[in-house]
Amino acid sequence: MRLEELYPLKDFTLTQIVGTSSGKVLLQAVSSSNSAICPYCQTLSGKRHSVYVRKPQALACADTAIQLVLSVQRYFCENPSCTHRTFAERIPETVEFYSRRTIDLEALLKIIAFETSAETVGRICQKLKVSVSPDSVLRLIRKRAALPTPEVKVLGIDDWALKKGQNYGTLLVDLERHQAIELLPDRTQTTLTAWLQNHPEIKIISRDRSFEYKAGIDIGAPQAIQVADRWHLLHNLQEKLQEIIPSQLKRRKSEAERRETPTQHRRKKYFDLVRYLRSKGYSERLIARTLQIHRQTVRRYLELAELPGWQRRNHAPSRLDAFQGFLQRRREEGCRDTSLLWKELKQQGYPGQRKSVAEYLQRLHKPAAVPSARQLAWCFMKDRQRLRKDERLQLKALFSENQKLQEIYHLSQTFQIMLSHKSAKRLDNWLSQAEHCGIKKLENFASTLRQDYDAVRAALSSEWSNGQVEGQVNRLKMIKHQMYGRANFDLLRLKVLGPPP
Repeated sequence: MRLEELYPLKDFTLTQIVGTSSGKVLLQAVSSSNSAICPYCQTLSGKRHSVYVRKPQALACADTAIQLVLSVQRYFCENPSCTHRTFAERIPETVEFYSRRTIDLEALLKIIAFETSAETVGRICQKLKVSVSPDSVLRLIRKRAALPTPEVKVLGIDDWALKKGQNYGTLLVDLERHQAIELLPDRTQTTLTAWLQNHPEIKIISRDRSFEYKAGIDIGAPQAIQVADRWHLLHNLQEKLQEIIPSQLKRRKSEAERRETPTQHRRKKYFDLVRYLRSKGYSERLIARTLQIHRQTVRRYLELAELPGWQRRNHAPSRLDAFQGFLQRRREEGCRDTSLLWKELKQQGYPGQRKSVAEYLQRLHKPAAVPSARQLAWCFMKDRQRLRKDERLQLKALFSENQKLQEIYHLSQTFQIMLSHKSAKRLDNWLSQAEHCGIKKLENFASTLRQDYDAVRAALSSEWSNGQVEGQVNRLKMIKHQMYGRANFDLLRLKVLGPPP
C-alpha cells in the first residue's frame, strides 16, 4: 500500500510518517503544484521563491492524533503593480488560510458545536484525540456566515424567555419548511413591524393572542391573514374557568377542611392585607413591595372573590398498592387490627414494617378530598365522552347546587367542540351567549375574542397553528440550558438558526 492511499491529500505527495513521544503521528507532505494564483492581484505565477511549512491539526485515525506537516510553495508575484512581492499558495481544499485545523476537522467540529454545548464539545474532542478548547468552539460558531432569510409565505410567531419574568424575545418560524428563520431580541411591536416590512411576501401568520404582536402585524404585514393559535384559545378559557369556578362554588366544608394549618393562616393574612391595601388606593406594585410578596400573587388575590383551598398532592406509589384489594376486603370483613393485618401481609411476601401498614390504612380510608378549581376547570374542558364515572358524579352534584355552573359548563363544552371540529359558523352564536351570560370574567373573555375576531375565525377554518412553533421554543430552551450561562443573545441566535447548509 502506498502512503497516498493511507491518507489521501489532494495536490500533495505524502513523503513520510513520523511518530512522536507524545503519541501523535506527523504526516509530512509536499505540494505538487507548479504554479499558483496571487491572492492579492489574481495573477498566475510559476516562479518559485521558497517553501512555506504549515502544520494543521487533522482528523484522528485509529484512535491516534494526526498532525499534517505541509510544505507549501511560495512564489514571486510577476505583476509589477502588485503590493506584494511574494505569496504562499492557497490550499482551500485542505486547510483555510491562517487556519490551524483541516477543512474536514473544522466541518466535524461545527456539526458537534451546533448540536451541543462548547464545554461538552471540548470533552468529546479529548476522546477523539483532537485538541480544541471551548472558546475555540464558540469562535467556530460565530464564524457562521450570515445567510439571507429565505422567502417565507407562512410564518409562525411566539415569544421566548431569555430570563423568565423579565426579558423576552420573539421566535419566527417558517411553518412550511419547519425551520426557525430569525430570533428577535424583544417582543415589542416596533421590532416585529420592522422585520415584517422587509418581507412583503408573507401571506399567513400564526400567532398567540398577544395584542402587541397583533398591532405589529397590522402595521408591518397588513396583507397577511392572521391566525390565532387554537391551543392558546383553549388555554385562555381554562385559565378563566380557574378564576370563575371558586367564586361560584358553595361548598360544605368538612371538619378536616375547617382545620386551618399555619400555611393557610399565613395565606389568609396576606389575602386580607392585599385587599385592605387595595381599598386604600395602593397599586399592585406598591402592595407587593410593602408586603414583600410577588406581584403575580397580589394580582391573583385581587382577582379572586375568596381565598381558594389548596389540596394535598396525590401520594407517591407504595409497595402496599399491590395489596390494596386484600386490605379493603379484610376491612369490609370487620378486621381493624393493624398488627394482624401486617402479619397476614408478611405471609404474602410484604417486606415492610407495621408502621407503614398503619399509615397506608389511614390514607386508604381517608375521605376523598374536594376537587380543586384547577381539577374542575380541566373537567369542564374535557371531552364529555372521556369523563370518568367519579368525575361525572362530581359535576352532577355541583350542577344540582348551582345552575350557573351548568351554564358555564355548557359554554365551555361548546367552545371546545367548536375548536376541535373547526366549526366557524358556531362562533357568532357562542360569542353572543358568552357576552350575555352574566359572569363578568367570561364576558370579558368573549369581548377580547371579539376584538380579535378575524384571527379567531381564521383559527376555525385554517390548517395552520403554532404547534411546531412551540416545538421550536422547546428546542430553544434546550439549547439555552446547554450553554451554561453563555447564552447571550448573539450566540444563542446562531445556535437556534443552526449551521449553514
